[in-house]
Amino acid sequence: MPDPLPPGEILKDMIGKKWRLGSSIGKGGFGEIYAAQEYNEASTRSNNTFPYVIKIEPHANGPLFVEMHFFMRNGKKSDIDMFMASKKLKLLGMPIYIGSGSHDIKDTKYRFVVMEKFGSDIWKIFLENKRNFNPAAVYKVGIQIIDVLEYIHSKGYVHADIKGANILLGLKNKNQVYLVDFGLAVHYTTSDKFKPDPKKAHDGTIEYLSIDAHHGVPTRRGDLEILIYNLIQWLGCTLPWEKDIKDPLAVKASKEKHMTDIPLFMKTCFGSETPPDAIINLLKYHNTLEFNSEINYDKVKNILEKGLQSTGGSLSSPLVFKVPKSPAKRKHNQETPLSGKKKKISRRKLVDSCTDDADDKENTKTDSESDLITEPPSHKSKTKNETPKRRGGKRQVKKEDPQEVEHVADEEDVDSDKTDGDTAKERRPSRS
Repeated sequence: MPDPLPPGEILKDMIGKKWRLGSSIGKGGFGEIYAAQEYNEASTRSNNTFPYVIKIEPHANGPLFVEMHFFMRNGKKSDIDMFMASKKLKLLGMPIYIGSGSHDIKDTKYRFVVMEKFGSDIWKIFLENKRNFNPAAVYKVGIQIIDVLEYIHSKGYVHADIKGANILLGLKNKNQVYLVDFGLAVHYTTSDKFKPDPKKAHDGTIEYLSIDAHHGVPTRRGDLEILIYNLIQWLGCTLPWEKDIKDPLAVKASKEKHMTDIPLFMKTCFGSETPPDAIINLLKYHNTLEFNSEINYDKVKNILEKGLQSTGGSLSSPLVFKVPKSPAKRKHNQETPLSGKKKKISRRKLVDSCTDDADDKENTKTDSESDLITEPPSHKSKTKNETPKRRGGKRQVKKEDPQEVEHVADEEDVDSDKTDGDTAKERRPSRS
């Protein structure tokens, strides 16, 4: 990786706006993140605040190229505001596109993106809380991320790398989280036929990859599946395939086994504890979706809201990640709250609980009729405190200078750069 850029370096974006770098605040597998401020005379004399971050990577790298063009197309404030108004949302955890460009220094050419500054990533908070979150916080984060996914999907894209390291707290509002790092964002498939693509297979963070992504097929239901795996882990569980992350095929096989046997999945994850109704219902709903189905986002949010209510929480309550001291408060569902003693549940009862009901079948029919910043993942075996790493290529991009391009690159250019088949290191998002 090239040497860090010096604090005070001035960068000019594509529309001529200047930005001043502060200190480095994070590193990734492909680049570095700096505190930044808009540059003007006043800022050189008295302004020591850096309300933005600038993400910089060598110009030959691919992930930031993909992220930059994703933001140029989908990060406009006007588009985000319009979506929020249509969904009657007060907040949306979608970062706003601020600027981008390229910069030359010491015979090295860089690409950069200017972004909002956010707080800590929730993976760090997860480790600080001994790999266990308050269930109310799990459901609240899930609801907020579903809103972001609905926006991204409405633009024709999937995120494909949802994980705690890519979910950041807001700075002004710590009850709102933001989904970042769109280096793997790609158009989801609209084909009528499921077509595996070996070049894209296993591209992402192995622990959370959807089964579709293991086949190299980007789908909306895949984003939901990735989120569900995160929710289960945040509830203090170890995913059954975490021990196998050196072997993507073994992970894929384990996911296929557990996703088709929800009682086994829940027993493996939650042991003798009663599994949360919300998780069971999310898995049941996911399994009704076809690879090209549109997600019923309201249904998913309703499931998560019921889970939140079962904890005694509400959408307006603060986002508290620490598990309550009283075991009775940390119940998984209304019907069978956990007490100090773990309540055993028979497999027969669990099978009954996980059986599809008429409501799920009805929703299946409805869905089928409608159209809808750290270190990246390697395959080294990880300890419990390591950040999940992402597979993804060190993609080479076409030699075009963003400053010379007034319009966004063609869809084909972005997608071809994004989906190069080379295997590479995974990149954990640095804080923005």
